[in-house]
Amino acid sequence: MPEPSPELSAAQNYVRSTASNILSSEANFAKKLSKGKSSGFDPRKPKKLTIYAAKKYPAWQEKYIDLVRDAFDALNISINDKELNAQVGKLGEMKKAMPFVQTLKKRLIQTREAPDTVFDRKLPFDELSVLSEMTGGLIRTAGFKEIEVIAVNEGGKTGEVVGSGETREGLSAENAVPGQPTFQFTNVE
Repeated sequence: MPEPSPELSAAQNYVRSTASNILSSEANFAKKLSKGKSSGFDPRKPKKLTIYAAKKYPAWQEKYIDLVRDAFDALNISINDKELNAQVGKLGEMKKAMPFVQTLKKRLIQTREAPDTVFDRKLPFDELSVLSEMTGGLIRTAGFKEIEVIAVNEGGKTGEVVGSGETREGLSAENAVPGQPTFQFTNVE
């Protein structure tokens, strides 16, 4: 049997983890409702899913990529945390930077992704087209009435609807980064 291509494998993992994140997020809403907590979304009613996918990585992350690259020991697949944390601290954005740095470390050390893939910040597949292909399956499996994929611009406040090219403003998608979309659930009539 031929070896699967790294691009295809990456796309399959992406589909799997994205679908899983969407379904578990929705399950959390159902759990809250069953405990009597109200939220703005009821998964039992007709629903719409909006997926926010970042067009590119935020510029502020570049300097942290460089710090992690410098701290990463490729031979031992390890990172000198003390040194790295001190350098991150010097830049004065600990709250914003640490979750991002932790994600990079996890990809390098736990999932052992190739350092080139992690540091070059390029996805080996076209995220927007993969998301567009996923929507049919999500509509069937999770029963969404509608799914919208939005390609988000830097800063996460504006973007374009994939397919129609319609511009959307006032988004709160600043946490979306390439390969890790964020999503929002709403009820629709």
